[in-house]
Amino acid sequence: MKNIIVAEAQGFCWGVRRALDIVEKHGELSILGDLIHNKQVVGKLEAKGKRVIHEVTGKENTPIVITAHGTTTENIAKVRNLDMQLIDTTCPLVSSIYEEGAKLEQEGYHILILGDRNHVEVRGIASRMREPIIANSFADLSAAKLPERVGVICQSTFSPKIFDQMVEAVRARCEEVKVKNTICAPTKRRQESAETLAKQVEVMVVVGGFHSSNTKKLATLTSKYVETHHIETATQLKESWFKEKNEIGITAGASTADWIIEEIADQIASFA
Repeated sequence: MKNIIVAEAQGFCWGVRRALDIVEKHGELSILGDLIHNKQVVGKLEAKGKRVIHEVTGKENTPIVITAHGTTTENIAKVRNLDMQLIDTTCPLVSSIYEEGAKLEQEGYHILILGDRNHVEVRGIASRMREPIIANSFADLSAAKLPERVGVICQSTFSPKIFDQMVEAVRARCEEVKVKNTICAPTKRRQESAETLAKQVEVMVVVGGFHSSNTKKLATLTSKYVETHHIETATQLKESWFKEKNEIGITAGASTADWIIEEIADQIASFA
């Protein structure tokens, strides 16, 4: 009998639920990018006439939705200049990063953003800062020219452990460093919960979009402790992963719906 344990903190965070609730209250919409980083959920939205667009052309005949990850100031200005209806579902925890960065700039610090420069959230943060430095790794940090006074903020889903390590590296190079840890609480809880579970089981299944930043970080984290498989749907499960393994852990990224997690748990249970 397999013991399937689902992590205490997993699946939709409140920011994602909030974005979905807002969108569900409207009819047809044009969503600027994936509302959340989960293809299955996005597919269900598209079936209801809430289609994904990748740029605003002005030809849209439905309201424009800014996703939970936020967007650049340029995109917002474009929608407003075209006099189109704007529905902003940016997570308040992402908006708070904009505010923390602005405060640091007002205090005279040059902003360093720890995060993936290609991620929509980081692009949105960067668009609100004055020539920010962006680093997603120690290699990026080593290559960056850091001024004497640096204010550090980060992507909401950044790894807490790597954040602390990179901040120490910045402190070693700069005269004055002020740090605002802008990793969101749900990310911290999911990582802590996943790490705890990974130490107790024989195999971990991490559920979420392959392009989801926070899900990929969960998979990287749990793989340090136990065999880990990152999947999006139950169809990607392989019975061989669970052969002669009785303690099985499941966790999921912040954009993963409950029904997807349940399908995966049921499928694993069927592997007698």
